[in-house]
Amino acid sequence: MRQNRKVSRRRSVIGMHVMHIGAVVVTLGVMVVLNTLAESSCGQLMTSIGQKDRTLTARQAEFERVSARWEATKSTDNLNRALGRRGLEMNYAKAHQIIHVEKNGTLRPGQQSVALARQRFDRLATASVAPSRRPIVR
Repeated sequence: MRQNRKVSRRRSVIGMHVMHIGAVVVTLGVMVVLNTLAESSCGQLMTSIGQKDRTLTARQAEFERVSARWEATKSTDNLNRALGRRGLEMNYAKAHQIIHVEKNGTLRPGQQSVALARQRFDRLATASVAPSRRPIVR
């Protein structure tokens, strides 16, 4: 009877070794598969990052071009040239054309432009001008 026990113990020991080796092999296989999936995912992410980086670089270059063009366009000489092409002229306002307004929205007293505007309004009010065409000055 003792011999049978020894044989069964040996079989179980060998079976345990085979099971341990099998577990190690399966674990290695799972790790290889996971590593392959991780490398694939990293490759896709790197491709996506590369595309986004190229897009960003292109948009930055476009922004620089547009900014430079805008800076060149808004210079006084270029603005005057552009207005001249359209038959317009831009000049500074004359003293009688400027109306100063206080912070609360009222007109600053003693302004030449306000007096001229009121005179013009009074002239138009006495003339027979349609009411819808009269300027509103307060």
